[in-house]
Amino acid sequence: MSAGGDRKPDVAADTAPGRSRRDARVVPLLLLADFLAVPLAWLLAFTLRITIPVPLTLHLLPADRLAMVQGALLVGLVTQFPLLYVFGLYDRGLLRRGREPLMAAALAVFAQLLWISAWYFFRGDSQFPRSVVLLFTAFNLALVACARQLAGRMLLRGREVLRVVLVGPASEIRDLEGMLTGPGRHGRRVEVVGAVRSDGPAPPGEKVPGSELCWLGNMRDLERETRAGRIDKVILAPAPSWKDEILEGVLQATKAPQAPGVAVVPSVHELLVGRLTSLSIEDVPLIEVVRDPASGLGFAIKPVVDMLLASLLLLVVTPVLAVASVAIRVSSRGPIIFRQRRVGEGGSEFMIYKLRTMREGAEDGVGAVLADLDDARVVGVGGFLRSTRIDEIPQLLNVLNGTMSLVGPRPERPELAEKLVREIPGYAERWLVKPGLSGLAQVRGEYHTAPGYKLKYDLAYIHNHSLLLDLRIMAETIRVLLTRRGV
Repeated sequence: MSAGGDRKPDVAADTAPGRSRRDARVVPLLLLADFLAVPLAWLLAFTLRITIPVPLTLHLLPADRLAMVQGALLVGLVTQFPLLYVFGLYDRGLLRRGREPLMAAALAVFAQLLWISAWYFFRGDSQFPRSVVLLFTAFNLALVACARQLAGRMLLRGREVLRVVLVGPASEIRDLEGMLTGPGRHGRRVEVVGAVRSDGPAPPGEKVPGSELCWLGNMRDLERETRAGRIDKVILAPAPSWKDEILEGVLQATKAPQAPGVAVVPSVHELLVGRLTSLSIEDVPLIEVVRDPASGLGFAIKPVVDMLLASLLLLVVTPVLAVASVAIRVSSRGPIIFRQRRVGEGGSEFMIYKLRTMREGAEDGVGAVLADLDDARVVGVGGFLRSTRIDEIPQLLNVLNGTMSLVGPRPERPELAEKLVREIPGYAERWLVKPGLSGLAQVRGEYHTAPGYKLKYDLAYIHNHSLLLDLRIMAETIRVLLTRRGV
């Protein structure tokens, strides 16, 4: 156990109960601050224009023009909360990530500016004071951003380092520690102060196999550390159980055009961590396994939304695609467009399109392998195209031909998919829906995130799908592209 584990809370307010109460107040305070920010930003913008000369304007704004700028106040109030929510600005995890909320706030307020401009345009009001709208946007951004910085400091006060204990089998502990403390992490630093083994004895101080982490001991040792206030969070990493194997077998055995429903009798602990539906048979509570999550209304509307947005995006990014194509042609030999077989909806294969970022014949003699962060096969401008995701732009053609969606699990190569299906129970469930250009695993994970954990993100998306979730993932994808992080 590291020396950092010996540090005790600084003040009583930073004990776990005190922090929980403080954390719970953050979102209500943000909602209040955001509500007040709109009229305050509007008042500051109008007052500034009628009292102080503003650069690039000819004269002061007459005070009787007040009625002309009330539209900005109205649209600002209506759009403030939905846009900030879509861009994740009420997500306490995002608020802890230093400057990252500032970029999200800028995107949200810029989208609000577009809504305000559209409102005036469709009203046919071309004489509205544009300077007031721009100043309102600037002041609103400043107020929203300041509120997020204060909220982030409030969430992080007294716990800049998140002290974690892992509980589970040795193999899962090792993988989970790597995910929590590996390179590319964002936000608060995670310090794994110890582990408790669930699949056998583990003498205190002995190292976890394949890791520098040491076993904490048994549950009594965990209780002692908890009472001493040296732990912020305990994370359980369950091993694959007999239930996983049985469920996988049942799902495979009951595949048919008229497949029967499948339900699981949950354990007490699954009821504590799961979301229980109203399903029951003879007073036995059941968690129903959804056989066809794509049958909902959201998935029915999704293809129309995909077609409209993909067509619009393709028009917008055509100049970027043209410049990237020239750069590829100049920097390395080979075709500009790279074609590769992937596994899509229903397990069927299709051809995916990408801008070529690797040398021609990169897999000759080695076969299909997963790309690394610093892949030696990447040549020319390939590294930049991959980090900015510009190489993925041609997949908009896949969306238009119906083989992909804008949001969904990323499609894998047949050779790698076959291997992952054998190794990870439930991996084939990703094929219940169309693969996507981006997904929950892409905006929440990293390059080194293990496939098993990416699968959890994918299944969480599939079984909790909504158009609002799609919009949130698209918004977070923009942030990932701008910060050049993620998977």
